[in-house]
Amino acid sequence: MDTPRRDRASPPYPYDPAWVFEGEYRKAPEGRRIEVGRLTSPRSTEGILAPVDLAVIINGTEYVLAVLEDMPGQRLVVFTDETNGNETPEIGRWLVLPLLEPGSTLTIDFNKATLSHHHLQPSVFTGPLWPPGNHLSMRVEVGERALVYDTTDRS
Repeated sequence: MDTPRRDRASPPYPYDPAWVFEGEYRKAPEGRRIEVGRLTSPRSTEGILAPVDLAVIINGTEYVLAVLEDMPGQRLVVFTDETNGNETPEIGRWLVLPLLEPGSTLTIDFNKATLSHHHLQPSVFTGPLWPPGNHLSMRVEVGERALVYDTTDRS
C-alpha cells in the first residue's frame, strides 16, 4: 500500500513590517468579470467576478490590482512578482482580503501572501491564475515561498 506524500510549505520569508500598507478598494464596473486562467488539465480560462480593484502604494508607486471573487464571500488578489518561477511558484501567490465596500481602506500585509490550494491537491483545487495587470515589478520577499515535496520512498 502506498503511503501518501507529506508535502509541506517551505519556511516562509522572514516577516518584514515594511511590507504592510494601507490600501483602498475602488469600485469596478458593475458585474465586471475578468478572463483568467484556471489550473486545470488542460489549462482553461474563465470569466471570474472582479467587483473591486485594490489600490496600494509601494515605494512611491501606485499599483492597482484586480480583486477576484472566485467563491462567494472570498476576495483574492492573485499576484506575481519578480520572485515567481525561482523562489516562489510561477503561478503566483494569493492575498485573501475582506468583503468591504468600494471606498473602504484596509491593511494590506504581503507577509500573509499564501500559496494557492492548488499546490496541495492539484486534482481538487483548480484555483485562478493572476489576472492581467496583477504583476508587481519588484521582488516581494515576504509571505509563503513554495511547497517542499517529500520524495521519501515509504514502501
